[in-house]
Amino acid sequence: MSTKADLSQRVRGGGRPGLLTILIAGGAAGAIDFIYATTETVLAGGAALRPWKGVAAALFGVSAVIEGGDAIAVAGIALHFLITIVAAGFYFAAASRARGLVDHPWPAGVVFGILFFLAMNYVILPLSVMGHPLYVGPKGIFDAVISHVLMIGLPISLLTAMRLRGAD
Repeated sequence: MSTKADLSQRVRGGGRPGLLTILIAGGAAGAIDFIYATTETVLAGGAALRPWKGVAAALFGVSAVIEGGDAIAVAGIALHFLITIVAAGFYFAAASRARGLVDHPWPAGVVFGILFFLAMNYVILPLSVMGHPLYVGPKGIFDAVISHVLMIGLPISLLTAMRLRGAD
């Protein structure tokens, strides 16, 4: 078992392993959420690109999405992955300093997923072009919290912990 100093040295000693961990964890969380949102939309009878146009609309506005057509969905997909990779970067930075996040990734992932949901729904979206939370009402909020824990918080915490423990 390594100490906190060993962990910090491993993280500081190689920017590339840290960056790779962030890309893997954020990319995996983004991919899981991408597959879920796309599948859920298609099964409900919607177009596969609909959720990603919605993501783009938060940045560019509805008129840009309408004018941009399907091509704007690519920007939404890129933004989605950027958000999950940045989230993984925040988690990695915290886990590199707080060994408990590495030692207890399951509860840490649950908490991180909830915090991620709260930040996105009540800070980022209201500050975006959208101007308001996306998830409202008890059922919508409950479903969103569960999905953010399962698809964002846990993949990021588990993969980060696994990679930071790799040299133990």
